[in-house]
Amino acid sequence: MGTTLLLGAANVAAAPLRRAVPPQVWPGRLHRLMWADGHCAIELGALTDAREILPCLSVRSAAAWGYQCTLEYATASGHSGRTALDPVGAFAAAASSDSTEAVAAAIDVLRIREPLPRATLHLRVQGIDARAPALLSISIRDHGAAPSPVATGPGTAIAVPPRSQMVLRADLASHVCSPTSVAMLLDYYGHSTDIYELIAAARHQPSGLYGVWPANIHAAAQRGPMGYLLHFPTWDAARALLDAGLPIIASVRYEEGELRDAAIRRTNGHLLVLRGYDGDKVLVNDPAAKTDPEVKRSYDLAEFCRVWLGNSAVGYVLYE
Repeated sequence: MGTTLLLGAANVAAAPLRRAVPPQVWPGRLHRLMWADGHCAIELGALTDAREILPCLSVRSAAAWGYQCTLEYATASGHSGRTALDPVGAFAAAASSDSTEAVAAAIDVLRIREPLPRATLHLRVQGIDARAPALLSISIRDHGAAPSPVATGPGTAIAVPPRSQMVLRADLASHVCSPTSVAMLLDYYGHSTDIYELIAAARHQPSGLYGVWPANIHAAAQRGPMGYLLHFPTWDAARALLDAGLPIIASVRYEEGELRDAAIRRTNGHLLVLRGYDGDKVLVNDPAAKTDPEVKRSYDLAEFCRVWLGNSAVGYVLYE
């Protein structure tokens, strides 16, 4: 599986960002984000083997701000179209999509169904102070299988404080793995927050879901840390961040028996904190554990990579 990462930045220090991106996917240059009447565009060029596009905006601001991403494209047959994702955050007058079969909007991602000779990502923003630090990430995942991991030796363990989602209100407990994982990273970076306020901020208004990836990055940025989303192409890319002291929130999916000793037997989609590795084990904080002390766990490395990199491969990265 190949990943291309594009980054656009405004008022962002280069050194901390460079440290927070795996060297395997560092884009080499940063696009300069400039808001012209609340709009900017990033040329993606030809997408001949793309499987999906995952855009995300992070703005360090406690204000009410929001954005919407729209892909404008041409197909090999000469047709053109515009496909919009639902907006994230405080955003009015959302754009609608054309009806085409080339690109589908799927809550978090744009799914590419045929080669696109030309594509441009349009970003519309509202409520953003032009002086605020802003980071746009565009992760483009190509077709192909993720390589198998190799056992990685003694490893590292990052001291991420544990939090269980299952101790929260009964009406929320089974739905908030993502904001609970974000809360653990906020604790780690010294930005502890009220969990129920964070859950409310992470709720994606168009869908009513709490696990929409860009909405959780949005909620985190309102509380301090910048962040981005990435299709992790290999275990080595994840290991590079762990070795640098940067935990990852990983999106996994598995059937019963595919991840032994897991906090829940099966899931169509679950977020947990990857905080290290030790030989052929990964060290995680799994918010689905029944209590806070049970959150810290270890899973088989090969199994974990299959249910993560072999499925969505998506990870959240927060950094200071």
